[in-house]
Amino acid sequence: MLHRKVDYKADNLLLWQKQTSPSILLDDIERIVYRSDEGYLMRVREHPVPSDGQDNTFMRWILAQHRIDILDFLIMAKQSEKVRFSMNDPWYYDVKDGYHYRVLEDVVEQCRQYTSGPLLGRYALQMVRALCTLREYQACADYWDSIRGKLGNDAIGKMTELRAAAALYKVGRKDEAFNIYARHGDVASIRAVNGGQVDDELTFVYDLDPNSPYLEGELQKWLLYYGTCRPADLRDEFAYHFDLEKYRSLKELAHRAIKEKKSRQLAMWYYTLAALYDMNGESHKAMRYLVQGQRCPKNPYLRDTYHVLHMWLDAQTSTYDEDYELRLLNDLKWLAGKIKREATPKLYRKLDEYNDKTGGHKDGYWEIYQCVSNTFYWNDALRRILFKVVCPRMHEAGKYVREIQLANMAENLLVQPKGYAGEMFLIMDRLSYADTRAYYMRIFQPEDDFDRFLNNRSKTDRNFWYDVLATKCLRERRYATACYYLRKLPVSFQQTLNVYPYMTRDPFSYDMQILPRDASLAPDYKLHFAEAMMRYQKDMRHHRDPNKRADAKLQYALGLRNSVHRCWFLTRHSSSCDHSYIQGLLPEIAYVEDSTIYRHEQYVALSEKLINEAILTYTDKEQAAQQLRRLLRFQRIMDSCGETATAQDIRAHCDKWRDYAKSKMGI
Repeated sequence: MLHRKVDYKADNLLLWQKQTSPSILLDDIERIVYRSDEGYLMRVREHPVPSDGQDNTFMRWILAQHRIDILDFLIMAKQSEKVRFSMNDPWYYDVKDGYHYRVLEDVVEQCRQYTSGPLLGRYALQMVRALCTLREYQACADYWDSIRGKLGNDAIGKMTELRAAAALYKVGRKDEAFNIYARHGDVASIRAVNGGQVDDELTFVYDLDPNSPYLEGELQKWLLYYGTCRPADLRDEFAYHFDLEKYRSLKELAHRAIKEKKSRQLAMWYYTLAALYDMNGESHKAMRYLVQGQRCPKNPYLRDTYHVLHMWLDAQTSTYDEDYELRLLNDLKWLAGKIKREATPKLYRKLDEYNDKTGGHKDGYWEIYQCVSNTFYWNDALRRILFKVVCPRMHEAGKYVREIQLANMAENLLVQPKGYAGEMFLIMDRLSYADTRAYYMRIFQPEDDFDRFLNNRSKTDRNFWYDVLATKCLRERRYATACYYLRKLPVSFQQTLNVYPYMTRDPFSYDMQILPRDASLAPDYKLHFAEAMMRYQKDMRHHRDPNKRADAKLQYALGLRNSVHRCWFLTRHSSSCDHSYIQGLLPEIAYVEDSTIYRHEQYVALSEKLINEAILTYTDKEQAAQQLRRLLRFQRIMDSCGETATAQDIRAHCDKWRDYAKSKMGI
């Protein structure tokens, strides 16, 4: 991230101060010009009261000097900008002679009548904006011809000329439009009107003015674009020919700018070069250029973005030892502090709104993710550094505790999404119970300052982690340990889980059974299942009666299979158990397959093995036949338990199995 968009706002505020009084505070001018609404200005215009200027030096000066003309202009500008903003909306339905058109036509008339005075330039800007919005390009071009010689070479004059250039282009005066854009160095607009005059707009503008304020925006645009490419993409001559040509041209220009030293923003060019090399997978070379650029003067914003890129490259090029962890801790303290300071109340309100609305569902999580990561640069930088580089390298090094700690902070620093979603959960869900428990212990028994720093900025709710650990225990058949955690979970917390509505199915039911949902099963559902599995496990191993051992083994087998099938919510938090989209989020982490994590095929096969063993354990053939009937194993009943009452009942009611029995006897 190199810059903030060129908008002439700071220059406009200074111009207002110059046109009024140097004693007026710029912040007060901003409050009136940019943040006050039309209603407030109209009220002051019609019914001023003594308190109106008490807390604002700009308004106090306007009233003291009786500059009603400034209020009239600001009211008209607010009306115009409000209408133009509405008309620029992609959902705006164009209606000729409607309200919006009437407002802008009135604006045009007011501007036309203002032919001289201290606000002439400001009225001229509103005039060309209104005419372009009305698509009256010829009228705009004619007005520009009449007014251009009367405007100053200030921020308002520049904005007016740039807006008028669009109208000139529309009426066929393309060379004039091109020359205006070239004079101001507006790279994007030059590209829009370029009819073959130049081969490379960025290089063209650099040659005209190495200090054009538009260069930063153009460089930023290309860095954002190449940031979506993989290093391999930038080496594919066939598929990415245009991208490669532009990439090489941009890198060549950056080298040239650094060598010529004509730009006052050399730090910007060093940053660009470092970022381009990093995008091509050359992290060490990128770090060398970034370090060289750190010696160049830079504004506070660029200095901060240098820090972020240094964190990114340091994470890629360093050995993950104690020295790196100390640097990482200091960097995270700086970045987390910046996030907290710059996150606006509006952003927090939006996050809370999304969180309450979505309730932790996976689809809703993405709304929060988009809000946090794509609209707030510093938090996005934190997530990218940790999720894309640091966590994968921690995983490869076997430092699973630190991996979850960092992922937890990145996920939950600004807002803690409800439920089970996001990169942190995806990482944690793919680790074993032992690794997750090791992390859990570090939450409440931190070993160092890094642990304490991360814990204070992470999701550490005990009930959340009890449920996570218990679910992993059920997945790994650690039923006694699962009971330890589940007995600590209050029903009130269980009811907040996204899977709670599903906990109405009997986990020991047979496949053929279609049972009604029983809401009474939901409270302590997982606990009752774990306790039952413990009892069945004990009985199938130690009960003296072989038929009781067989019953227990069969029930255990049913519970095991159902825990990964029709009652999947016992062993995971998502019905699909398909986290394939993790590859799009964390492609560098070599996680095991879903089938290995959730053990579906493994437990289905084990369940079948235990069922067969249970049937062979029965000494009472009638009990064996009854269980086989519930399992729909009719052929085995005919083959192994043909003399039982159950077999006779089946033959009496089913021609197929009656005929099968006769064929076996040779009848």
